[in-house]
Amino acid sequence: MNLQALGTRVLVKMDPREEEVAGIFIPDAYLQREVVGTVESVGEYVELVDIGDRVLLRQNAGIDIMIEGEEYSIVIEDQILGRIEDSTE
Repeated sequence: MNLQALGTRVLVKMDPREEEVAGIFIPDAYLQREVVGTVESVGEYVELVDIGDRVLLRQNAGIDIMIEGEEYSIVIEDQILGRIEDSTE
């Protein structure tokens, strides 16, 4: 399935949640939604991010969907808090 974001919306593939910390399994009820992901698609009016950018979202921003077992979020560009850049200097 291929989903294209429209207008000022951005499709973000969310990073997987950590289900285990230090060998302890964490039930789904206690997992918080990951707020970091990678931009997969942008609408025609999006100006600040591009496909492939790593971004930070507000908690509970946008609409969460599952596509082929992967978690995505469709957000309005204004719900993106920032772009994450690797500091490989």
